[in-house]
Amino acid sequence: MDKSSRRNACCSAEDGSCVPLYPGLGEVAKLFRALADETRLAMLKQLREQGEVNACDFVACCTVAQPTVSHHLKVLRRAGLVKARKRGVWVAYTLNEDKLEALRKLIP
Repeated sequence: MDKSSRRNACCSAEDGSCVPLYPGLGEVAKLFRALADETRLAMLKQLREQGEVNACDFVACCTVAQPTVSHHLKVLRRAGLVKARKRGVWVAYTLNEDKLEALRKLIP
């Protein structure tokens, strides 16, 4: 398949200009990249079970060091899968149920 055929296969404009048929897929890809890690999935599972978790409490469930936990939390926050709320010197995390519901609609 040449370049123009591939472009037409994923674009909707008749004149050959590219108007994506499926806008917003970049945001969806970010979600799936965030989910494509065993540690992040374990963190999401812990949040599902406990409702709210302090950042330091993720270290107890995971076999990674605290800086690595912080990195994974940053990825989950950027993807919109978790919410962070500062409580004094601690940061408490919860699942972003709206984003998870939108994700559920993407999966058949």
